[in-house]
Amino acid sequence: MRLTMIAVLAVTALAAAGCADTTAEDNAADDARDKAKQVGNAMYGTRLVKADDIGHHIADLKDVEVLKVSGAGTGDPRGVRVTVRLSGIAQRSEGLFHGPGRVTADRCFELVFDGGPGEWNTFPPRTPCPTGTPLTFAPWPEAPPISVARIEQALPKVNTLPSGRGVEEKDVRAALAKLGLHPAIRIETEAESDFAVGVALVTGLAPPGKSRCVLARVVPGKTKAWLPSPAEAGQGCNAHTALGIGR
Repeated sequence: MRLTMIAVLAVTALAAAGCADTTAEDNAADDARDKAKQVGNAMYGTRLVKADDIGHHIADLKDVEVLKVSGAGTGDPRGVRVTVRLSGIAQRSEGLFHGPGRVTADRCFELVFDGGPGEWNTFPPRTPCPTGTPLTFAPWPEAPPISVARIEQALPKVNTLPSGRGVEEKDVRAALAKLGLHPAIRIETEAESDFAVGVALVTGLAPPGKSRCVLARVVPGKTKAWLPSPAEAGQGCNAHTALGIGR
């Protein structure tokens, strides 16, 4: 009887340890999937046409590896298809046979660009990871200066948003995409519920003496774009800075 009970307890402990590992791996895989959704959101409404420009723009996103780009442009019958690899991360709790730690899951996803605006907050399908190293791209050519007035004029006013609700991040991105900005200019957005959207337009290459960063904020009743002050620039040219500062 005692031996039977010990055996049962041992099997239970092993099963629990296995479940904990599986849960951590599943959470890491879900994290990779969420990151793939964010990549799709970052490219929402893009007006880029050439496959190389699309692949390059995605490769510039943080922690994204571009493994394959197919198609010449969005006018192709199958559009442009980009395979990306993302690392999902989750924490594993302490178990019977192991201590706490971090679990990583590498997953690949395929994004399709056919000239339309794309879809917002959707999960791209998983795809097998191609062999080989991530693609590299030649440096972008010098971008023209970013016009603060043009950005501010293009950004939606809350009372003219198509949704008729609060400030929608996807509408902000779609409005900026219509400008057809130079592909070297990266657009970052961050939403604060339905109350505000912070925007940063960043380029690593600009004419000497010209701004490489424009911040903007869309809130009910006020849309504003500006060049960051030295103090603001010290906080980083990103959407979070614009969202937190406002003007």
